[in-house]
Amino acid sequence: MNRFAIGIAGIVVILAIAVALSTDRRAIRLRVVGAAFALQAGIAVLILYVPWGKHVLQWLSGGVAGLLGYANEGTKFLFGALASDPLGRNFAIQALPVIIFFAALVSILYYLGIMQLVVRWLGGAIEKVIGVSKVESLCAAANVFVGQSESPLVIRPYLASLTPAQLFTVMTSGMAGVAGTILAAYASMGISIEYLLAASFMAAPGGILMAKIIMPDRIEPPAGQLPLGDVIEDEKIALAEATHDEEKPANIIMAAAQGAQTGVKLAVAVGAM
Repeated sequence: MNRFAIGIAGIVVILAIAVALSTDRRAIRLRVVGAAFALQAGIAVLILYVPWGKHVLQWLSGGVAGLLGYANEGTKFLFGALASDPLGRNFAIQALPVIIFFAALVSILYYLGIMQLVVRWLGGAIEKVIGVSKVESLCAAANVFVGQSESPLVIRPYLASLTPAQLFTVMTSGMAGVAGTILAAYASMGISIEYLLAASFMAAPGGILMAKIIMPDRIEPPAGQLPLGDVIEDEKIALAEATHDEEKPANIIMAAAQGAQTGVKLAVAVGAM
């Protein structure tokens, strides 16, 4: 059996398992499931097989590699020759500092409002293509860049009024993706950045796909809170609320410090495992 057949068989088996575990098979919205699968497959084809898509992916990969270079230079500055040994000898010194660096970088991007714009654009695209609520779309898009613990902060004002199905989508999207900090750690271990980025972007619609099969929407949210369609206006989804006013850093230096502090905790957890 060739690789293509094995891949198709794997997709069928995984979808069959999801259907078997579904809480309400009759409530599965085929339009949403089909659109999520098509978007996931389309992303794969676009960035892995289409020439200009591959060029874009290579450009992104080059940017990530450049950022990794800055992290590696900082590691060499601190640890000297230890940072130049083979990775297997000094994993804690060579891979874990990358997590701290990227955590600080993401915190700075959130402070400057850049990450909010990127997540808003991606979330809007996912919402229009798949047909889920903007809240779910924004959270899925955020998981492309940040981890499961950080992405719900993007929709924090609406968490209390999520339906069980929407909350399940938020959690599933978080489990499907991987934080950019961990992605950077994988890349520093020699794994191809192109495939890591492809998997990261494909995880957003993939998480929604599995969530809407296993726990489809059966009830509408309370009136005036979170409609399942496109009712919530863009201005109401204030992505700047990812960090509330009382939590927002006073300046960019403090933002970097808070991000680094989060990165240290994550690096310790990764090292312990």
